[in-house]
Amino acid sequence: MVTATKTLELRFSECDYGLSARRLWEHTELGQINVFGRAISQQPGANMAAAFIDVVRFDGETFSLLDMTLAELQAGQFQPNTSFRINTELSHRVKTQRGQAFVRAVAAHLQQCATRQAVRNLQHGFLPVARTGDSFGVPYIFSTLQRRLREMGNSKAAGVQWMRTIENFQKKGMRAEEMEFADLFPDLNVADDANAQLTGAALARLCHFKDLRISVIPVISDAQRQLQFAKPTGRKLTRTKNLSKALVALPRTVSSFEPALGYRIEEVEHESLWGAEKSWQAVTFGGKVISTPVGQTGFQTAEAAAGLANQHAKEHFPKRMALGRFGHCAWTGGQDYREWLITLPYYPMTYLSGHFKVRNVLAHVRCDVRLGADDERVLMLQEAQSDWAQRARKASSTGTMEADDEVPPPFMKEWSALVMKLVMLHAAHQGLDAVAWTRGAHQVHRWNGLGAAGLIELYDRTLPREVNRIMKPFGGACETLGVFVPTNFSIKQTENGYEVHSPEHGLLGTASTLEDAREFVPDKGHELLYDVHGVRLTAAMRKAILGSGFPAWG
Repeated sequence: MVTATKTLELRFSECDYGLSARRLWEHTELGQINVFGRAISQQPGANMAAAFIDVVRFDGETFSLLDMTLAELQAGQFQPNTSFRINTELSHRVKTQRGQAFVRAVAAHLQQCATRQAVRNLQHGFLPVARTGDSFGVPYIFSTLQRRLREMGNSKAAGVQWMRTIENFQKKGMRAEEMEFADLFPDLNVADDANAQLTGAALARLCHFKDLRISVIPVISDAQRQLQFAKPTGRKLTRTKNLSKALVALPRTVSSFEPALGYRIEEVEHESLWGAEKSWQAVTFGGKVISTPVGQTGFQTAEAAAGLANQHAKEHFPKRMALGRFGHCAWTGGQDYREWLITLPYYPMTYLSGHFKVRNVLAHVRCDVRLGADDERVLMLQEAQSDWAQRARKASSTGTMEADDEVPPPFMKEWSALVMKLVMLHAAHQGLDAVAWTRGAHQVHRWNGLGAAGLIELYDRTLPREVNRIMKPFGGACETLGVFVPTNFSIKQTENGYEVHSPEHGLLGTASTLEDAREFVPDKGHELLYDVHGVRLTAAMRKAILGSGFPAWG
């Protein structure tokens, strides 16, 4: 499958319906969760491409999911009120040359993914894996409505009575959006007589929130150097296999060796009309000589053979890095820099930000871990932003809200609170001592004054207000914290660890850990203590946060 994102959808002329492989691509290439309910494997029956292709409806330049795969369409499992049109407008088009070419491309991509024996350097999750009862797809985030109904246990009432009860919840502060996405009213309309009564526990189970399941993923990319070759060691290596008879007797020596995966580069000596010559070949850990698609195995340089080995490792043992895309915009000197995307992969409508390739990014955060004034470990937010909410808010204020991707996202008024709830949970799970974020002035300086009023409002007013509200039950409150930031040198995170640079951008040294990298800081290296907004997290607070969690709204 062509990996350019513009090829992930197939749209037919004079037809509102089409196909999308975007959610599959996000899963295999960007680490998004698998939303299809079946694993990609090498078993013949499990790699049917149609089961990983979404049927979508286009509206202008955007599209929406129809909660149906191509496999379900072909099996006649149509959705209510759309089955006839989909059957007439799409089914026969899938059988055309364009449709079949798209399906074959997806099948080839699945086969390529199935050959991967391992994905290396996987990043730790933002939060632990969700439990069965986690309605929003992440642990510790819950529905207040669902909890209140569950607390009512076996109390029975007819649908109209439950409607009044839920309306009273709203009068007491429960968000209307929560009740809307719980999607209970169709079930309550069915149970509208005294003989069709529901219990509170049964009603709680009907609060599914299936469209709002959250996924938090890091911004990842393939490592530039898949393999790190070194000088060969004295260890015994696997015998080289699949050699032609002409090559079996030729002298071979190992010129370099990759200790992590066992790849090696062999130097082969042979005679030609012009005398003794050498060539180089790449060999896997199992002793198999790697060949190009046209069958070439020998190369004139060791670098060319190593390039083939790197390509082979990228296909079978891809190494991924989570260095993000905007690290150059962050303060240096931090550890474990990450860019996290808070996404809604199940939400039917599709929003695509100009910053990220992932569908339905509700918000993103950029953060690292650094030392505070009292040697506490601080989760430092370099940025928290919702492009989706910002775009919808701008469209609303200018009266130009027409396209689907300008419609307000879920949590439109709650996104900043939801972000900080997730961040607090992440920090508590990681055992960190505090969460901090930049001041508005820091952001204004970083972006050269662009959007100054909005930045000051978000970082100096909105985030402190929301943090005070959500942390009050745990005894936490926003205050001024200090974090150290280098001024006349920099420490940057790279694929190989951490690099220390002089003010003139000269490389002073590289180390695998931040602590070791500090050994290369020049004698006159200086760090300033920046005043930032933050909240402290004691051990008791961390335990309480993980014990009770946060409501999705409120």
